[in-house]
Amino acid sequence: MNNETTLLVIFVGITGLALVVQAIVMLVAFLTMRKTIVSLQSDVQELRTTAMPILSRTRETLEKVAPKIESVATDVADLAHLLKEQSVEFQAVAAEILERVHRQTSRVDNMFTGMVDGVEQASNMVVDSVAKPVRRITAMLTGAKAFFTVLATGRRPDQQAEIVADQDMFV
Repeated sequence: MNNETTLLVIFVGITGLALVVQAIVMLVAFLTMRKTIVSLQSDVQELRTTAMPILSRTRETLEKVAPKIESVATDVADLAHLLKEQSVEFQAVAAEILERVHRQTSRVDNMFTGMVDGVEQASNMVVDSVAKPVRRITAMLTGAKAFFTVLATGRRPDQQAEIVADQDMFV
């Protein structure tokens, strides 16, 4: 046998051995996958048996509740529309009330100003009507006092004040 032939036989043997090892690895992978698939199928089946009743009850509940939810949504939309309309009406009424309050406040202000002006004018008239006679009486009393002072002392009141002031200067 030739050297090349020997090498060729060795390479063919190694290749055959590699194919057998690869086939064994593939067989082990296949068996592992099959075992995993069987396990997953049992898990999925178990999940289906527990989840399907829940899903069917959920579906039934949603079918029962869906019209009510739609009704509630419609009611909420109607309520929002009514609230919007009423807020517009409320704003209009509030504006009208504020306008009336403003007019009444202006009227009350004018009435109060007129009343205060009248009271001021009346008080000025009272002061004038009382003050003039009081000034006249005061002037008459001052004149009478001066008259009696002149009669009693023989001098005018101004001269007497000067004498007193002069006496105080010499101490």
